[in-house]
Amino acid sequence: MQVHELTLMLGTDQPEAMARFYGEILGLERVAKFRDPVFAAAGGFIRILDHSQITGPTLEPARMQINLFVDDVASEYARARAADPSMRVQREPERESWGGVVATLLDPDGNFVQLLEYLAD
Repeated sequence: MQVHELTLMLGTDQPEAMARFYGEILGLERVAKFRDPVFAAAGGFIRILDHSQITGPTLEPARMQINLFVDDVASEYARARAADPSMRVQREPERESWGGVVATLLDPDGNFVQLLEYLAD
């Protein structure tokens, strides 16, 4: 199989709030050529889909986690908190046993969005 594109579709009943989170709060680049809010992330896309059969928060927020690998978790976390001081946080930035740093945020639907940083050896 040859995959030409990877898009993560997030169905929601609050597309404006989700688009604000991924665009304004996280700072992902919005891709203008799409009708729905679509954000570029490391060669793939996160698409916010206004879906009539989806309502309310996610029931299992840990089932699917969006992992965004960044150079500096602490500074990205601080920037996101400054952009939205009321942003929900599951886990503050913390060093893991494997040496990296992880922070877990919640998007408006309650999905886990993790900021991860590998530390140099």
